[in-house]
Amino acid sequence: MTKKDDHAVAAGSESLQTPILDSEYKTKESMRVTVIGMFINIVMTASKIFVGIVGHSAALIADGIHSLSDLLSDFFVMFSIRVSAKPEDESHNFGHKRIEQLASFIVGLMLLFAGGWILYSGAMTIYNFLEGASIETPAVITFYVALASIIIKELLYQYTHRVAKKLGSDMLEANAWHHRSDGLSSIGVAAGIGVAILLGDQWAILDPIMAVLLALYILYVAVKIIYNSTNDLMDASLGPEAHKDIESIIADCDGVLNVHSLRTRKLGSSKAIDTHIMIDPDLTVNEAHAIQKSVEKCLKDKFGSDTYVIVKIEPFLDRKVEREKHILEGL
Repeated sequence: MTKKDDHAVAAGSESLQTPILDSEYKTKESMRVTVIGMFINIVMTASKIFVGIVGHSAALIADGIHSLSDLLSDFFVMFSIRVSAKPEDESHNFGHKRIEQLASFIVGLMLLFAGGWILYSGAMTIYNFLEGASIETPAVITFYVALASIIIKELLYQYTHRVAKKLGSDMLEANAWHHRSDGLSSIGVAAGIGVAILLGDQWAILDPIMAVLLALYILYVAVKIIYNSTNDLMDASLGPEAHKDIESIIADCDGVLNVHSLRTRKLGSSKAIDTHIMIDPDLTVNEAHAIQKSVEKCLKDKFGSDTYVIVKIEPFLDRKVEREKHILEGL
């Protein structure tokens, strides 16, 4: 095993812990997990709304509307997966992968609106209760549906989250959190329904209280997703830890004497790396080109075949001359 293969990605650089995957495999896996999630959301949405109406549970109906937002995000994610899989063309020289960041942003907005809806609904229920309105005790079946939603949605979150990390997809990660938010909202629904059934109507107020607390957490996650996707759309780098790992990998490639001017960004689930390397100035053009291709291979072997790599070659300079050069470049 070569030295470059021993470089593990440092802690805090989870986005780089992606196996060598090609675009076709990423597209297939992304579509698979999204279709499964969409089917489950169709069933859960219909079940919650129907049982909520029959079982007199306004909280379960609201939870069903939240599941509907999950279903809408699944449709949007599926559309984005198909677009991002398109190859480069004359009008999109780097492909269409940026739509994944846009999709993450829109899913984050959907999550924001879903959290806002749960917060508003819960707050209004509490207000009306304090004003003297009663909260009707729901039927037992509504509790079982809410409990099933918690279990199913957490399993769906874990599955989608695992695939998102494997593929390095922020879009799937955002959708995974949309699944979890649905499960979290069902916790409040189940708690309120369960307590109301066991202890009577006077404890039904716990349902909206739990919903409000969970809504605040959902809003926090939504803001985080929106911030990260916006940051990526503004060409944020992969971060200092990632840069350190990349420089170490390049430095271990045969013939590379120095690395500088490293720039990185994300293109959907892919990564773009632009760097300068210094080599022996006495090498031939063919020898220099071989080193350049070797660096490209080292990076693609580590981060995936769909990684965009640009390597610029410069003659190696001693430290004094190199320092003076950087000073001049900064003027």
